[in-house]
Amino acid sequence: MMFRKVLIAEDLGWNTRNIEEEVKRLGAQEVVVTEYCDDAYIKFLRALNDEDPFDLLISDLSFKEDHRTQKLKSGDELISAVRKYQKNLNIIVFSMEERLQRIRFLFEELKINAYVFKSRQSINHLSAALDAITNNKPYISHQVAKALEKRHSLDIEDYDFILLKKLSSGLSNKEVSDYFKEHDISPNGISSIEKRINRLRIQFKANNAVHLISNAKDLGLI
Repeated sequence: MMFRKVLIAEDLGWNTRNIEEEVKRLGAQEVVVTEYCDDAYIKFLRALNDEDPFDLLISDLSFKEDHRTQKLKSGDELISAVRKYQKNLNIIVFSMEERLQRIRFLFEELKINAYVFKSRQSINHLSAALDAITNNKPYISHQVAKALEKRHSLDIEDYDFILLKKLSSGLSNKEVSDYFKEHDISPNGISSIEKRINRLRIQFKANNAVHLISNAKDLGLI
């Protein structure tokens, strides 16, 4: 394995031990474990300052809140922070997140290398992810990959994601129109929004707006 020094950000102890044992088994010489994103970030910066940077970050996305006040409250925020300093850092997300738009953002915007879905087989998938990254290939667990393939089979744009999210929040077509105008999102007329909703209903085989939101959630789009 090409990863000599590994940073793990995970707040479930039993899970962390399994990850740590696996990366050590595959050849990592130094593994640093943290339960908080802020601690992970501090250790990351210290390693950079010491000119002994990490080769790999493995991070969950969700961290339970407790008595400690944290500046970085999620794996997304941690990854975004470290990317500003180390563009070539290999990053594996290890999570139960199934929302496709969030996973898409991780790959396209935060440039993660792999996404491992937490399951009974997740350690095996972690090994596969490490192998893929070593060979300069991205990796995504098959459960999520199948969902992403289904998403790509739909003619869905970023505009549609925003529209579905606002509708799921309970906004009326008029309120969505006002929001789009305020944020310079086009088309933003009520009639255009209604036409887009009707098109989405056909695509998602939905009987009404409530059914549309339900189907979108089932696909992990919102």
